[in-house]
Amino acid sequence: MAGVPLFPMLKTTILLALVFIISVPVLAQQAVLKGTVIDTSEKRNLSNTVIALLRPADSVLVSFTRSNTTGQFSLQKLPPGKFIVMVTRPAYADYYDHVDLTPGATIDLGKISMTLKSQLLAEVVVQHKLGAIRIKGDTTEYIADSFKLSAGATVEDLLKILPGIQVDKDGKITAQGEAVQKVLVDGEEFFSDDPTIATRGLTADAVEKVQSFDKKSDQATFTGIDDGQKTKTINLQLKEDRKKGYFGKVELGSDFNKYWSNNAMFNAFKGKRKFAAYGIMSNTGKTGLDWREGMNYGSGNDMEMTTDDNGGMMFIGGGGNDGEFGNSDYWGEGLPKGWTGGMHYSNKWNNDKIHLSGNYQYNKLNSDAQGNTFSQNIIGDTILYTNEFGNSFSTRDRNRLDALYEVQLDSNSSIKVTAQGSRGNTFTQSTFHQESLSNLEGSDTLSVIDRRTTVDGNNKNFNSSLLWRQKFNKKGRTLSISAKQNYTENDSKGIFASDNNYYKHGVVDSIRILDQQKLSESSSSAFNARVSYTEPLSKRSLLEFNYSIDNNHRLSHITTLEKDAVTSKEYGKQIDSLSNDYRFTVFTQSGGINYRYARPKRINYSFGMNISNAAYMRKDLKGDSVANYSFTNFFPQANLTWTVNGNSSIRFNYNGATQAPSIDQIQPIRDITNQLNIREGNPDLKQAFRHRFRISYNSYKLLSERSIWGAINFSTTQHDFSTNNFIDLSTGRKISQPVNVDGNYQSNGYVNFQQKVGKKGLRLGLGTNFNQNHNSNLINGQANENNSYAYGGGPTVSYFIEKKWGVWLWTNFNQNISKTSLNSSVVTRYWTQNHNLDFWATLPWKIEIRSDCEFNLRQKTSVFEKNNNSIKWDGSIDRKLFRNDVARLRFSVHDLLNQNIGFNRNINSNFISERTYNTIKRNFLVTFIWNFSKNGKPMDW
Repeated sequence: MAGVPLFPMLKTTILLALVFIISVPVLAQQAVLKGTVIDTSEKRNLSNTVIALLRPADSVLVSFTRSNTTGQFSLQKLPPGKFIVMVTRPAYADYYDHVDLTPGATIDLGKISMTLKSQLLAEVVVQHKLGAIRIKGDTTEYIADSFKLSAGATVEDLLKILPGIQVDKDGKITAQGEAVQKVLVDGEEFFSDDPTIATRGLTADAVEKVQSFDKKSDQATFTGIDDGQKTKTINLQLKEDRKKGYFGKVELGSDFNKYWSNNAMFNAFKGKRKFAAYGIMSNTGKTGLDWREGMNYGSGNDMEMTTDDNGGMMFIGGGGNDGEFGNSDYWGEGLPKGWTGGMHYSNKWNNDKIHLSGNYQYNKLNSDAQGNTFSQNIIGDTILYTNEFGNSFSTRDRNRLDALYEVQLDSNSSIKVTAQGSRGNTFTQSTFHQESLSNLEGSDTLSVIDRRTTVDGNNKNFNSSLLWRQKFNKKGRTLSISAKQNYTENDSKGIFASDNNYYKHGVVDSIRILDQQKLSESSSSAFNARVSYTEPLSKRSLLEFNYSIDNNHRLSHITTLEKDAVTSKEYGKQIDSLSNDYRFTVFTQSGGINYRYARPKRINYSFGMNISNAAYMRKDLKGDSVANYSFTNFFPQANLTWTVNGNSSIRFNYNGATQAPSIDQIQPIRDITNQLNIREGNPDLKQAFRHRFRISYNSYKLLSERSIWGAINFSTTQHDFSTNNFIDLSTGRKISQPVNVDGNYQSNGYVNFQQKVGKKGLRLGLGTNFNQNHNSNLINGQANENNSYAYGGGPTVSYFIEKKWGVWLWTNFNQNISKTSLNSSVVTRYWTQNHNLDFWATLPWKIEIRSDCEFNLRQKTSVFEKNNNSIKWDGSIDRKLFRNDVARLRFSVHDLLNQNIGFNRNINSNFISERTYNTIKRNFLVTFIWNFSKNGKPMDW
């Protein structure tokens, strides 16, 4: 500093200081954090890497961004304070650093070097609490212990309080605005596709992380090029100590008189070896089966044949003729008694190259049901009414076993084998009293019918698959060969008796007594083989070539017997007109080409066409007739996914597919078990072709916890399946036959919004939806067009404070409108409302209370004048017990006000009906709940 005058230097310094002081109020006080992310080994810049800023006191996410194409990033408008910087990228070890941001500062972290996990002996360990929420690529990861819950809380309780995840009263999960279709445990399916076993059977304290992500299709994972087909998935990553011992849960509940509800779950893990078992027995409606399992439970005699997007035929099982109470699972109708149990085993060997898993499940459900159905049938200027009372007892049981074996032959090829088998029985006894009326007052009775049915049916099913996949050295070049088979067998023996009284001018005009035995045997066998080859055109696009063959064979043998007056032999005389022996075979060859393009994080789309030839053969052995015919089908398809930014995406899908008639629709035989509703097949029925369009939008912002999601669906069908109905106005009897019609279409859509408000736990939401259906049928030779509309929606409010209290309010208002061209003056219009108010709180002395209240308001109509409004109020009080609160004693009440009503209103074409039925009403339970565990020590089992 020698030789430099002091005064000019001091003057300059003072002036600069004054300028700085004056500028501070003008400039924004927020800080800026920037840097560049690079790879340590390849010395290249890493784009699309997540940089998150965490608050060290409670690990709350303050801000985040992604690096650009040159690896650079900049976090703007940051508040002052001390923070943790977390940099994360798939396949790389996480990077952590501390920063102290001062007001208005710009801190340059320089080059942040990322190291591949494969280059480390272990992941980098940082001696700081990890963030509560982390973003790794497309995965949102929640650290479970960062969200405080009371002891014994389930995984479902944990999911309810995670930002961006919602769980409804039925256990269905929505994550980042999309419906969750799979719940995995440590990356594997747990008891097949029933997610509630994991979410309601596992406790929250066993989970280390909850991961929400879009699971790519197997084909996209295999080829390495995204095909836009994704499944919203939640993975529950268990804590390491839970993989070295056992844990579980036991619930024992009873009112010591009429009601009981007991369940238990046991899990024993040792490294990658998992064993689990569960059991449920209850007469309070808890059967342990979700809707997916219900689809496969019981015995069905009808199968629908449809095509996949590649033109291959497949059969889809449906419900058989088990009477009006033929549902295979409990959906609230009747008084149930259920027993359910299952076991799960899985293991991996040889560095995860060999994977074996299996599940066994047993289900039994008994149900006593009573119901009343009142219906309106519009036939031009005439309106007929039917009043039906029914009683039914049914018992169903099923054993189901499935297994998966997968082996990685080398780094480029694998073999996967699956097998599944089930065996079930259904026994149903029902009685029905039906009255057909020509006016609401009931002064003009057309017919009175009393029916009695007894059906005993058995079902067997076995299916298997084999898949071999081979990658080649060029990325995207693959070859896969698959084979699938399915075999289903059904048989039933039923007694159908009815006393049929037909009236004229108020007095009985004729009587018909029906007493028949019906023996039914049906089977279905299907085989499919497919070859797929993909050839990359560039690093972002490929062509797929495929060829497949399908062979489907169905047979149906029905024998209808009546009592023989000559020999006096019970059910010894065959009724030829109601008996048949039918065969239906479809052989299909299909080939196609598809183009796919994928630009990660931006856009991917695909389009293509498959052409198939389907050769049909139907043979009526009793009628001694054979018919052969064929169709050439074109199957266009297109998919587009556009990622607007890192948080929003738009998807569009279109596909066209054929649907073949089922064997029950085409076999020329009448079903007269219900004299007021006689059905017969139509052997001239053609296949239908359906066009489906879907566009959806999804947006989720992590910091503000704002979600917007919506979709619009539209479909139209050529040669759609409908009915030709002949209705006898003097008796009320309907004879229906399936026919093909054109012009049918359906549309539906929804938009939902949810936003966190303030820094507390308040969340507000709003949802809207609509449905529209246009279909045609024939009534007494006249073409009839039917239009039905439903519009609805409502707000939602929730507020939650960790370990203290929470409240949820869901509302839904719906208007329903139905019109028929046969009588434009008759318009059915009514409102329904469904509102749910749930509350829970933690009180002193280790007490928790919970209240769940459901309000159902149903508007009366000129036809349905009965008051069916109800309030179903459930509540419970829990007292935690023992050290560490491992147990609790619960006092609960179901339907406190005793107003629960079984109710369903249905609009179908020109036919409108309202059904009420018995269901579980007010009951009290005392339940002991115990959560047990022994962790940290290997088990010798």
